[in-house]
Amino acid sequence: MSVPWRGMATQQELAPLVGGSDSGASRHKVLADRKALVAILVSVIVVLAVVIGFIVHGASSPSPSADVSYLCDPDTKQDAGYVKLANKANDHYFYWYSESRRSPATDPLVLWLTGGPGGSSIMAMLAENGPCKILPNVATEVNPYSWTTQANVVWLDQPTSVGFSNGLSQDKDFNETNVGENIYWFLQGFLAKHPELEDREFFVTGESYGGHYVPVAAHYIWTQNRKNEATTSDTQRINLQGLAVGNGLTNPIIQYLYNADMADNAYNISLLTPAQAQQMKIDSVQCVELTRECQETPTNGSICSDAQGCWGEKLIAPFEAAERNRYDIRQPCHPDFPLCYDFSDIHTYLDSDRVREMLHVDPGLGPWQEINGDVSATFVADGDWSMSYHTYVADMLDDGLRVLIYAGDADIMCNWQGNRAWTMALDWNGKEGFNAVVERALITHDPLVENAQAVDAGVLQTYENFAYVRLFNAGHMVPMDQPAVSLELLNKFLADEPF
Repeated sequence: MSVPWRGMATQQELAPLVGGSDSGASRHKVLADRKALVAILVSVIVVLAVVIGFIVHGASSPSPSADVSYLCDPDTKQDAGYVKLANKANDHYFYWYSESRRSPATDPLVLWLTGGPGGSSIMAMLAENGPCKILPNVATEVNPYSWTTQANVVWLDQPTSVGFSNGLSQDKDFNETNVGENIYWFLQGFLAKHPELEDREFFVTGESYGGHYVPVAAHYIWTQNRKNEATTSDTQRINLQGLAVGNGLTNPIIQYLYNADMADNAYNISLLTPAQAQQMKIDSVQCVELTRECQETPTNGSICSDAQGCWGEKLIAPFEAAERNRYDIRQPCHPDFPLCYDFSDIHTYLDSDRVREMLHVDPGLGPWQEINGDVSATFVADGDWSMSYHTYVADMLDDGLRVLIYAGDADIMCNWQGNRAWTMALDWNGKEGFNAVVERALITHDPLVENAQAVDAGVLQTYENFAYVRLFNAGHMVPMDQPAVSLELLNKFLADEPF
């Protein structure tokens, strides 16, 4: 689909320039006018070359004199807007899709889900792994390490009311049951818009609370595929191949027991006194018991809120006295921002009228929020936070799907020790072999640099179709902290190549 340029002259306006009499003066005038026309057309082509890469259905595009610095990687075809969920009353999920820079016709399709709960995936797109980074004054710069280097990627705002997604009161989401079903129906609508992607290899990825979202979404797709194989269905089969989660919360009953381990970290940063660390280990047992009670009686909102509150108050809050960024202990925490990072440029960008018009954002929406607190509170009260979804991972591993769990080792919130522990405890057909594997160094190379120097990027444990990676010099948001390392890790995972 081409992008119309509002400043282009119409065919009727150009017609007089190529008409005229046969006289010499007229011919000279015609020649001069034709030269002028050529100059105009060259200018038009230049502008179109800049603009045409950003393909958003029905979008208005800038005039030739307009500033196009706000376009996100204009050389790559993109699509943004809404899919109305077929399973809901009037629920519209917002997405931003970007084609692969390498081979969009054959490269796999990747879905990215930011955590929270309540976090906008567009934040990750613009701060971590998307095709551009945001500069001041609503400007952008190309991100060379975008995950679109060798993949078609769609970033999705979900659950309902997160980011630019919106619906009616009866469309409200409460837990992972809603998440799995909604993402499945979003994909049905998205693939109907992009039939060229219908049979493409498909992967679900995410981070943080994505440790819930990703296994649930992938498992729902996996289950529907199996059901549809046995019956006649009008729904599109999704070619699910695997899932990847970074610094995720997947099995809180195991992970909570390892929060205190960050007191002894690779960066020799003092986070807790010995007495505080010991008390945290004691408190973690209480938090696990409350979490177990919530799992047994998820309708008991009081118990479930207490379980999540125990984690926040006793397993996270004690670290705050060190005044370090809880998502990356190597950094201080910016006191004016809820996530410790200054994402004000992203807010300014996404609240810009021209950007919203370009993305087809519902004009009735207010300012963009990186985290929707109401969604977060709802998922906590419903007990979703305290649920474990490791068994979903085991189901898919046993069926041959590929799974990558990675964790930056400077993160407190969902630390590498807890993630390693739940992967080791996971009951799947390859458990014995996985646990017997000796960890080895993860050696990476910058995928964009020829003959790049080898980098000791972390520690790897892998067996058959399951891999766990601890990444050095990275916090909660690995693609932001280690863009080259995370890109090579992703590319090898998608291609099913050894790490």
